[in-house]
Amino acid sequence: MIAPLYDPAALASCASEPIHLLGAIQPMGALLTISADWNVLRCSANAGAFLGVADEMIGQPAKSVFPADFLHDVRGRLQIAIGTGIVERLFGCRLATGSPRFDVAVHVSGNEIVLEFEASTGQSTAPLGVLRSMTARAERQTSTQAICQEAARQMRGLTGFDRVMVYRFDDDDAGEVIAETAAGTLAPFLGLRYPASDIPEQARALYKRNFLRIIADVDADLIPVLPVLSPEGVRLDLSMSGLRSVSPIHLEYLRNMGVQASMSVSIIVGGQLWGLIACHHGKAMHLGLETRSTAELFGQMFSYLLEARLQAEDAAYDLRTHNIHNGVALAFAASDALLKNVPEILTSVADYVAADGIAVSHAGEISLTGLTPTREEFAQLVRFLNTTSAGQVFSTHCLSGVFPPALDYPMRAAGMLSIPVSRVPRDYLVFFRREVEKSVTWAGRPEKIEALGPHGVRLTPRKSFEAWRETVRFQSPRWSKGELRAAEKLRVTMIELILRMSESAQVDRNTAQQSQEILIAELNHRVRNILGLVRGLISQSAATAVDIRALVESLDNRIRSLARAQDLLTSSDWMPTPLRALLSVEVETYGNIEDRLTLTGPEVILMPKAFTPMALVVHELVTNARKYGALSTTDGRITVTTSRDEAGNVSIAWCETGGPMVSAPQRKGFGSTVLGQVIPFELNGMSTPRYLPGGYCLDIILPAAAATCAEPEPQTSFPDEESNAPAPADIARLLTTCLLVEDNLFIAVDAEDLLRALGAKTVVVANSVADALAALAMQSFGFALLDVNLGPENSLPIGRYLKAHAIPFVFGTGYGEDLAMGELLADVPIVTKPYHRLSMLKALTRLIPTGSAPAAGRLLS
Repeated sequence: MIAPLYDPAALASCASEPIHLLGAIQPMGALLTISADWNVLRCSANAGAFLGVADEMIGQPAKSVFPADFLHDVRGRLQIAIGTGIVERLFGCRLATGSPRFDVAVHVSGNEIVLEFEASTGQSTAPLGVLRSMTARAERQTSTQAICQEAARQMRGLTGFDRVMVYRFDDDDAGEVIAETAAGTLAPFLGLRYPASDIPEQARALYKRNFLRIIADVDADLIPVLPVLSPEGVRLDLSMSGLRSVSPIHLEYLRNMGVQASMSVSIIVGGQLWGLIACHHGKAMHLGLETRSTAELFGQMFSYLLEARLQAEDAAYDLRTHNIHNGVALAFAASDALLKNVPEILTSVADYVAADGIAVSHAGEISLTGLTPTREEFAQLVRFLNTTSAGQVFSTHCLSGVFPPALDYPMRAAGMLSIPVSRVPRDYLVFFRREVEKSVTWAGRPEKIEALGPHGVRLTPRKSFEAWRETVRFQSPRWSKGELRAAEKLRVTMIELILRMSESAQVDRNTAQQSQEILIAELNHRVRNILGLVRGLISQSAATAVDIRALVESLDNRIRSLARAQDLLTSSDWMPTPLRALLSVEVETYGNIEDRLTLTGPEVILMPKAFTPMALVVHELVTNARKYGALSTTDGRITVTTSRDEAGNVSIAWCETGGPMVSAPQRKGFGSTVLGQVIPFELNGMSTPRYLPGGYCLDIILPAAAATCAEPEPQTSFPDEESNAPAPADIARLLTTCLLVEDNLFIAVDAEDLLRALGAKTVVVANSVADALAALAMQSFGFALLDVNLGPENSLPIGRYLKAHAIPFVFGTGYGEDLAMGELLADVPIVTKPYHRLSMLKALTRLIPTGSAPAAGRLLS
């Protein structure tokens, strides 16, 4: 076994370093924070000089430091950012006429609004165009390795770093460079492994929250953020900050690698940190916020592409194991199957879970196949397994690490996958893998020197990163996630089968006999029905057949249609089945004509009793269309339209167009009988043919007992962030019909959701003065919410109109509550952005007259 490389106390000290509370930023920008009532709380020491504003800004109102237009834009960004945990950005902002332009990142940390300023680069390349090209090149790759390599290549092209790597984490949090592109003068890092301590746990947690991290210069002097502690004694959490300073340990680590600047982009798969796109540069390097935003978006898009590719690979493996699993389940379900025979069954399908040996412990008996421990060794191992969690699969690729006696037989069992198949007594199915001695290439010897730091003993970064090989023993290949899923599925199946066998053994013989008699009676009933149906098909088809060949052909087609319907029913375990599936199997028999049949309306679900009658009808419809109707020509088409009435009856309209002219038949054959009488007779429905100039139509009505329509999935509603309590009744009456005037789509959507949560029944959205006045001329409203600033115009004309017609309304604005509205509108309530439930309720309460319901204005046309 491998001894621990580090003292656990030193590791804990390193992992507990508060890297999100360092209280400083990198000098490539400036930072300040604002309170909820828009006063400056903190700022970086360079903020005054960097922004060209007064140094003494702490405690000052934000509006005395920044122009109103800028604060309005910030409020708009906050409306989107609040509640999402994301960072919003503004580009090319001016703080004064003729001043430099800044790119600004906006987010919320605790109770503080954080603004981070960087000099705007004003890049000319359109970020979305670059992102689209980068994503498309990655998407074209056909394997996980290829997509990672292309991601590294595209990221280097975007950023210009000397080296870009894709770094993947293992289950033990160690990592490996799996893709790389670098300048020709640099030694390759591809294939090198890094211990988990190189990226401690708290750093990995930050990578899951903040998707991009840049260090522009490892030797730069850091800028403190003042004050370090708020009046309440709280440090500023800089987890989401792009300017956040860097741990001294990490800076030392980068210097030891010869790296002067770095950037990391998180790769998130399934909500977990899968790896990083790591960028290194030999000189100081600062990327503008716009380029970093493009890199961050590419990292997210790449994560989605990678997740889809990994899911596709998992799905392919799961499909293969599913097919093998069914064979195992069938073999084990045989009447003469015994648990001790499972190894023999599984060794015949070794691809299910690749193993060198299989063992079974059942009711004190042991069965061994392949490379396994001896009976005595396995009995000792079973006692160890009895101490693990009941009812859970247990796996390890280093058995001796959890069960030291396994050191005696690594070439027979170095790794183990155990599946419990009962609770009392505990029975096990166990897969074994032998030792595979291998060499692991580390980026330097994976050890660090312990040193005394401000928080006690900690680890200092290693000095050398030259490739160092380590020989690993007493380990087998790791069990993959797909193999663990297969094992869990096999566990559930075996428990079900064992329980089924146990229950079967306890069933009374008389009960079994009674079940057999019921089964025979049911089979006799169904066989008689089938024989009667076939006899009817023969006699009716014979009555209209012109020769024996036509009779055989029609019978064959109709019986095949019934067989296909039966297959659909049995494959769905006689559960309700979509009409679409029945149409699909029937149309498939005539070749590539699916694109000539269109279904519109809700999905129709047929009850099992309706499936056979509908199969006969659909077969006749498709056959007639193929021989005489729309499908007999190259341009003909069929439209199937479905609907449901208030009583629950389902309507199905089959309409053909583009075929030959049709007319009512002079005589009725068996097909006409099926189309006209099967539905009324068998299902108590209606079936009405129409012979139109454009083509044949059949209108079918099925009662609710025979068919239904699939309901659309319900929309998920989310509770208000501040309260789940319903709005007062007076406010709900006021909001019955609302006019919302807002020129920002996302804010409009938010505001509409808030109004509906407060009781609004109808919300009409307008984004300009003209649209709002037009809506007022056409409809009566009981309330209006007006955004003051509508781009090049404002909503004051709308306010004057509403005031003149006594329609209650409030103003919404990002400029603050002290906005001057003029004498006429001075008493109108103002709600500041971002909108909140409580502030909206407070404003609405002012509109409710005391002791009476609110009065809605009558509009003039």
